[in-house]
Amino acid sequence: MKTTLLLVLVACVFATDTAMFDRIESSDLGRTLLNTIAIQMTTGEPLERIFQTLYDLEDRYIADQKEDDANNQAFQQVCDADLAGLNQELANLEQRNTELQAVLDDLVPIRDQKIGQKKAKELQKAELQKVIDETTAKRQEQADDFEAQRQEYTFVSSVLAEARRLFTDNLQAPSFLQKGEEKVHVTPQIMAQVASHMSQGAHKASTMKHVRTFGKAIKLLANLANRTQQFANQELTGRVIKLIDDLQNQLSQAFDLARKAEDDRTRAFQAYISLLNKDMNKYNSSIANLTAEIQSLQDRIDATTASQNDVLQRIQAKTQQRDDRRGECQEAAYDYQQRRAARDKDRQTVSDLIGILNTNMRDLKEYIALRIAAGDKDLE
Repeated sequence: MKTTLLLVLVACVFATDTAMFDRIESSDLGRTLLNTIAIQMTTGEPLERIFQTLYDLEDRYIADQKEDDANNQAFQQVCDADLAGLNQELANLEQRNTELQAVLDDLVPIRDQKIGQKKAKELQKAELQKVIDETTAKRQEQADDFEAQRQEYTFVSSVLAEARRLFTDNLQAPSFLQKGEEKVHVTPQIMAQVASHMSQGAHKASTMKHVRTFGKAIKLLANLANRTQQFANQELTGRVIKLIDDLQNQLSQAFDLARKAEDDRTRAFQAYISLLNKDMNKYNSSIANLTAEIQSLQDRIDATTASQNDVLQRIQAKTQQRDDRRGECQEAAYDYQQRRAARDKDRQTVSDLIGILNTNMRDLKEYIALRIAAGDKDLE
């Protein structure tokens, strides 16, 4: 209430200077200085000392501002240098990232191309392996078939050999010989034994794959031997033995032809499989080389990617460092502007008071007197 009354009195008496005093009193410094000057003047303090105090205060503000200006300029210069250095580091990192990306752009397509080539070679190898497997399986079937043929021929040969042995052994055994008028006869029992043996052999041969024809021939010999049992003599026996020998020779010739065919198949297979294996070796070599090249490229890609990731992390960290530093510099500049504005305001307050003391002393004294009259306790 007293303050309001004081302001009303001042406004009535000093209409032209109210704005100045209001402006001075609007700040804590201005009000403090007005109160101090008022007290000094009421206590008889020499005006020169009051002036000197204000001049000293003004000089201090000026000195402080100069020091603050110099410090701020030095700090901002450091900031500029730091930011320039950080920006340069970022530019270098960005350039390095571009270079690494260019390397990846070159390596990745080459690696992918090599992978495609390897897959194509592997498909070709698989097709070739299929041919090799099929050829080998077919050859094994042929070999197995020839082995079965050999066993069948061996069986037929053994049947014929046994039949001839029966004749030969019994012709040479005196107990089985009958002599009469310069002819030697084989007993019907021997002929029956030969016929039975050959009949059994013929029956078994008829179930086989490769010797059915010979089985039929043996069957005919068995029938012949069976029909001539009662007429068994040297002439008939000789004919039967000759037929057996002829059939044995035919069997041997047929087996020789079969063996020759088998040998031809073996040589053809070996020659063909050799060519296939050469092609397989080429595929394996190509695949191995491509695998090594792909691995080498992948190693380079991995190393380059790792370097790029490191560069990107450094870019991120360096960007954050630059932004933090820029924030520090901007904050320092803002604080400097705030200090300067506050100091300018305070200095202007001091300057205004000096001006009042120089030009409006009477108004100031009357202003102080009115405040005292209004009971302003700050002046007690």
